[in-house]
Amino acid sequence: MHQFLNVKNMAKIYVNADAKEVDLPLNVAQLVSLLEIESPEMVSVQVNEEFAEREDWEKIQIQENDRVDFLYFMGGGSPAKSSEKDKEE
Repeated sequence: MHQFLNVKNMAKIYVNADAKEVDLPLNVAQLVSLLEIESPEMVSVQVNEEFAEREDWEKIQIQENDRVDFLYFMGGGSPAKSSEKDKEE
């Protein structure tokens, strides 16, 4: 009697430049969950330097040696510098 094994392929990927071993097949949405990404509703994802649209996360399959970056865009800016004129007033 043959036993069918659920064989997964191990692959090395790079997440924010750190090497990780993952089981394939794996899509972006699964990777977000697997890595327990903080505030996933606020993260942007790049796969091999291309932005992944959130509605495509389940369609985009991770491959061996992919580079995945999780990016958070922060609001705000640097405080305004006072000019010499402001200091005189």
